[in-house]
Amino acid sequence: MKIVPFNNFTIRSASRRRNILVYTIIVASIFTYFVPGSQIQSLRRTSVVSDDYRPIMHTFYDKVKAGEDDLLEAWKEEWSIAGFKTIVLNMKDAKKHPYFEEFERVISHLFENHKTHDMYNQMCYYRWLAMAASGGGWMCDYDTFPTNFPMDLAKTLPNEGNFTSFEMHVPSLMAGSADEWFRLSKLLLEAIPKITQDVKSDMHAFLVIREEATHNVDFRRPVKNNMAYGFPYKKAFAAGSPREVDCHWMGFGKAVHFAHAYSHASYDEGKFPVNVTSAKEAVTQNRGKAARIFMSDWRKQCGGSNVRFPMQRLVQFWRDD
Repeated sequence: MKIVPFNNFTIRSASRRRNILVYTIIVASIFTYFVPGSQIQSLRRTSVVSDDYRPIMHTFYDKVKAGEDDLLEAWKEEWSIAGFKTIVLNMKDAKKHPYFEEFERVISHLFENHKTHDMYNQMCYYRWLAMAASGGGWMCDYDTFPTNFPMDLAKTLPNEGNFTSFEMHVPSLMAGSADEWFRLSKLLLEAIPKITQDVKSDMHAFLVIREEATHNVDFRRPVKNNMAYGFPYKKAFAAGSPREVDCHWMGFGKAVHFAHAYSHASYDEGKFPVNVTSAKEAVTQNRGKAARIFMSDWRKQCGGSNVRFPMQRLVQFWRDD
């Protein structure tokens, strides 16, 4: 057996380590050159499941004047019951994206008068960039609550991460990779000059994208298979009288959307479950309370979700008793 002197062995080992290091640097450089940085970030992280393997649902909330803190808390409660980890994004998250300054120049100019309603619509644009900066994934409005949301769907991205909207152009429940959220952020800015409505909201910009039908966005239809909306009671009721949930309608869809417009319509129809004196009082001050009442009524009368949520039975005991 040939004995290799210690000095030669040390030299050869050091040379081998240098070769491995050089090879690693070359491979990393090639990978970085040919793969866009945003895709590298997508490979490094995911915003679909948490460390404890719960699906993640994001929302965006940056308080405008009085805000709707109670509605946000109700949103957290319901998605947690459904087995999700909830993450609330805000402007700080949007500012992390390298495209933020260019994005903000357009949006801030669009809403220069800074009225409360305009500030609300302005904030809605930033949620798209916040999602792109946070790794993409599932996102919904904080007035969108889970109903029959399959866990196997929640732990993946539909369409292999291509952008998907579950209430057509109403951005209440959406999913996509980080790259797709960034792509849609840019498409929204391009769509703003084409908006025909007076209110230049992100919903109306998203409508332009839908109507152009050239941007490879999956606008899921029919809506009833994905989303209930308003307060789905069967008929109007007086204060203190029984409320009857439309269990057939609530048997469809992944979520229910208590949007401003839908809540206003429910009030006009006599279906808003909180006794208030005006639609404005209902929509701006009582959606959180009303959402809690409706979700409790739904569980009591309809048995809740037709998809078994991990915590549903336990929480139903102390929430609805």
